[in-house]
Amino acid sequence: MINSVGMNSNYVQYCKPVFTSQAQNNVAINPNVETKTPKENTNLIMQYLENQARNNVSSPYNVSTPIWTHAFGNCDNMKVTDAQGNVVQNVEFKKDGDKLTEEIFVKCVNGSTVNKTIINDGNKKSMELIFRNKNGEITGQENRSYEKIDNDTAISVHNGKTYKISGLSSDVITVEHNGQKKVIDLAKKIQPTLDTIENEPTQKQISQEQREFLINSVKKLSGDIILKFDEEIDQMVMLDTDEYEGFYRNDNGVRKLKLSPKVKDDMTFIHELGHAINRIDSEGNDVNQNNWSNKVCWSDNKDFAKTREVEMNNFRNRCNNDSIIQPMGKFIYDDFVKKGYVTYEEAQQDGQDEEFAEMTGFVNCMDVDWINERVPCMLQFMPDSTQMVYKKNQELL
Repeated sequence: MINSVGMNSNYVQYCKPVFTSQAQNNVAINPNVETKTPKENTNLIMQYLENQARNNVSSPYNVSTPIWTHAFGNCDNMKVTDAQGNVVQNVEFKKDGDKLTEEIFVKCVNGSTVNKTIINDGNKKSMELIFRNKNGEITGQENRSYEKIDNDTAISVHNGKTYKISGLSSDVITVEHNGQKKVIDLAKKIQPTLDTIENEPTQKQISQEQREFLINSVKKLSGDIILKFDEEIDQMVMLDTDEYEGFYRNDNGVRKLKLSPKVKDDMTFIHELGHAINRIDSEGNDVNQNNWSNKVCWSDNKDFAKTREVEMNNFRNRCNNDSIIQPMGKFIYDDFVKKGYVTYEEAQQDGQDEEFAEMTGFVNCMDVDWINERVPCMLQFMPDSTQMVYKKNQELL
């Protein structure tokens, strides 16, 4: 600056305090100096700490943009690393003749890990899923297998429990387990007309090809999943669109699982079934999901909601990678107004439901197929709440 005698100076002019009748805690205030209230100072401190967390290279929330490489068909390998180059998300597909393998690894922000291996080999498929805590100790394990013996019979095993599925060459199948038999007429579960993407009925009749598509979607499932499907679903519906993969809806007491013709994997089917499993009232009865006041889900559990809120706030404050933030929107619902929700609480109720359904699909699926990047993200950044869903799945399936 230039001083009063026209000489250059490196010094900033000193502002002499002007004392007035204003005071805080009996201390006179200089009106030329901006003051901050304790609350404002606290907010500034929090903003500073949040910015430091976002820029902290050692933070488990500081991760790379996913790296994609083509494997085969519609399957792409995916890798995400932390700032030190350590792999925190890895999805890898392999093909050896008819044998297809999918390996999934996730290192969660709390230090725990998830490993899943799926193998599809002709008429056989299997899955092993292992959860470990930060000390490497196994905290959960799932094993599944399915083998089609012939055109009419298959055997599935879930954690040592065996299910025989027969009648696969027809629309009436039988599931046997522990000396008990359950006969299911799949044809009677097919809605004769298609629904729109808005879940409105149409006058379009379902074709034979579409009908077989829905029925075959059930036949390839494990025996325990088929029994759960029969318990939870009244009708299967073909959507008159391939824009969305599927929905679960309770239409005036009729529980419907709706699929688009693009669905090829059991992950989507079990995800939608997960929504049905989640919807219960205090007496264990399914309720009308179209009325929020009557929509009661296991995922409404207060401990689950509180756990999610802590995880979501950590993610919001510490992750600044848009390629990671975007897929997490499926569960966080920060743009709830844009999505048509009136309140944040209403949106979170749906977000909780989505996490329950997604985790149910992940834990139980056995098809080697493309994986949505939101699945590893959910596992990495919401490890405690996903474990709560897993424990509930152990009770229900």
